Amino acid sequence: MEIQGQVTLKHGRAKKIRNQYPWVQRGELHRKENVEDGVLTRVLDAKQDFLAIGTYNGKSRFPVRILTLKDEPITEEFFVRRFRESIPARESLKRITDSWRVVFSEADRLPGLIIDQFNGHFVVQVRSLAMENLKSLWLPALIAVFQPKSIYEKSEMAGRKEEGLDSRVEHLHGSTPDVVEMSEHGMNLLVPIAEGLKTGFYLDQRNTRHDFAQFVRPGETVLDTFCYTGGFSLAATRAGAKCTGVDILPIALDTARENARRNNLEIPFIEANAFEYLEAGVDGLGPFDHIILDPPAIAKTSEKRDALKWAIWKLVYHALPNLKPGGMLMVCNCSYQLTWQSTIEACRIAASDKGTTLNLERLTFQDIDHPAPIHFPESLYLKCLWLRKGR
Repeated sequence: MEIQGQVTLKHGRAKKIRNQYPWVQRGELHRKENVEDGVLTRVLDAKQDFLAIGTYNGKSRFPVRILTLKDEPITEEFFVRRFRESIPARESLKRITDSWRVVFSEADRLPGLIIDQFNGHFVVQVRSLAMENLKSLWLPALIAVFQPKSIYEKSEMAGRKEEGLDSRVEHLHGSTPDVVEMSEHGMNLLVPIAEGLKTGFYLDQRNTRHDFAQFVRPGETVLDTFCYTGGFSLAATRAGAKCTGVDILPIALDTARENARRNNLEIPFIEANAFEYLEAGVDGLGPFDHIILDPPAIAKTSEKRDALKWAIWKLVYHALPNLKPGGMLMVCNCSYQLTWQSTIEACRIAASDKGTTLNLERLTFQDIDHPAPIHFPESLYLKCLWLRKGR
């Protein structure tokens, strides 16, 4: 794709781009010249000096997304280099799993492109108009670098509407099975790619699942809410804990039960709304030694931040009576919009309202295949608080 026209930033807005921040907001643009939505364009500072090459879409909250700070052609070879540059940081994962995130959008300097691979089968999410238009370049580069068994596009996220894109689900290379087998820390897991959430499995919780399995003791009881396909439950049960998983999605629970069977584990999985289940008293199964609260991303924008904070308060408020004194409450928040400090505040208020205390013992984040460059704080989205209930 040829580079088209240019956009000029307002005075004082160039420094953060030079420091590797990948987004330009609407209010930071001074003017644009000969630029259409969905194209590559040069980005200039207020003095009209070259700053970067980025993608442009005037409909987006971030009309310019930076691809490179070099004045270079964006070709298939460019994407080959980017894909190869993503490999070293993930090499260590091969010792423990055959599945990981290959590309994490802006964090891997490929804004608008998410790629997960499950045992050689790749699942792609295209989140921007320009990256959609660049598919003829990045798709052959992806095949050349990784030689995948298959590539399946599952671009169903709501953010595509903002980009002027419809949902797209299709095979891009080969034929991806509806369900793929993967391994993680010696467990055999099924990934429901076609019918599951997101790309099919939450790879970002890998290190926290492992840490939790090392933390629990044989015979301890665990309530795993929003358990999806059973990742936390499986890991903890294999460590000797007695787990109960709760989720509202039937396909997830069917997969979780099959995952348990494949790994010779006995875990009851209950179909229920986790909010209502906790409030109703967990069917009298508690109190538990550990409760995991891992809700989906409720807040994708700053306008929904308060709704997420309220949801976390509600979950913690109703979880506490079902947790033993001295028990561990893990509260996960997968939205950048609510910081870990604000997440703690929601937990603090809930604990105060219940007349108890919570002590923060650990804080874990997304695994290394979801890199979090410190110049791009939005990339650090997953925060898991390990909170000890007072006795």
